[in-house]
Amino acid sequence: MERVVTLTATPPADSYVAKDMRHLTEETIPLELYLCTDCGHTQLGHVIDAEEVYLNYIYETASTLGLDKHFVQCADTVMEQFTPSKGGLVVDIGSNDGCLLECFKNYGMKVIGIDPMPGIAEKASERGIPTYSDFFTKDYAQHLVEKHGVATVVTSNNLVADTDDLTSFIEGVRLLMNQESIFFFETFYLYLQILNNVWDFTYHEHYSYFTVKPMVDYFDRLGMEIIDIAPNLTKGGSMRCTLQLKGGKRQVLPSVQEHISKETDMGFHIPGDNLVFKRYEDKISQGKREYMAMVETLKKENKTIVGYGASATSTTLMYHYEMDGTLQYLVDDFEAKHGLYSPGLHLPVFRSDELYLNPPDYVVILAWRYYQKIIDRHQRFLDLGGHFIVPLPELKVI
Repeated sequence: MERVVTLTATPPADSYVAKDMRHLTEETIPLELYLCTDCGHTQLGHVIDAEEVYLNYIYETASTLGLDKHFVQCADTVMEQFTPSKGGLVVDIGSNDGCLLECFKNYGMKVIGIDPMPGIAEKASERGIPTYSDFFTKDYAQHLVEKHGVATVVTSNNLVADTDDLTSFIEGVRLLMNQESIFFFETFYLYLQILNNVWDFTYHEHYSYFTVKPMVDYFDRLGMEIIDIAPNLTKGGSMRCTLQLKGGKRQVLPSVQEHISKETDMGFHIPGDNLVFKRYEDKISQGKREYMAMVETLKKENKTIVGYGASATSTTLMYHYEMDGTLQYLVDDFEAKHGLYSPGLHLPVFRSDELYLNPPDYVVILAWRYYQKIIDRHQRFLDLGGHFIVPLPELKVI
């Protein structure tokens, strides 16, 4: 393993804490990407315990702008492109509030969700999506097959990259499948993350940073084959990977080789050559220098600054851009975050109307992927003389 990208150490990125816990010091953990020189896979060098993450998790699908519509399109595409058996079983591992499964249920499919996050299974079940509050394991997969039969579709979105023992996880997925089944998952795509400069999606809950070529080889060893790669811009740059058991009835589509070629053209998969990561790290460093120089000028002018966005990516961005001591508070539109304090830095999180109750001079849009929607929602803040700072992918002030 070779270290290729180093970011500033942080606590677990989504570990927002209650007021009575903010006196506790949270351990910071190195945040570094390592490249396997044998297989070409990229991953974190330091792994945190999954139970620590998901048994203290407060994320809901509905909190990500546009993700519900994306899941509708996702289900439409899967049903039309891969024509799974009508009325078959769809199992979603890491199903959260059941948003994706609801889309498949609308097609007349049977659905089952699995998610260990406290309270989320009950919430999904109340909306008509049967959901088990458990961690997914090989033994659990066998139990599901014995109780419900083989799945027509297995899915696991934005979870595969967050799985430490990935081989055991995939072996469990295989138990749910037969030659007619498909398994699809959406995950961050390192090729697009670098292309779009979405480095703040690097945090400890995400262990793996996938490219297609190493995945093809990996799944082949486990008796599976990738039959399609479909990129999308959710979470700044993702891909939907669709797989079947080896020898399944569907053909491998040209998209698989097309994306391997794009990766190679960028500089991936060249033995002994890590220039793609060097350029990536240099661009991150240049952005940091530009941001910190601008903030230093604002501080000399006694300008007040706050942050908009209280997500996991906000933690990576705040730590690496050294925002401690420069932001007065955070605002967010996700109600579950209100009244909490940010990981490590312990900045209070308020509703976004705090921008008018306790107005700052500048707002750093930490949730920069949604900057236009945020600005449209808060045109009044601009009209009152405030300014927005968009830190990525290129620094700009509005």
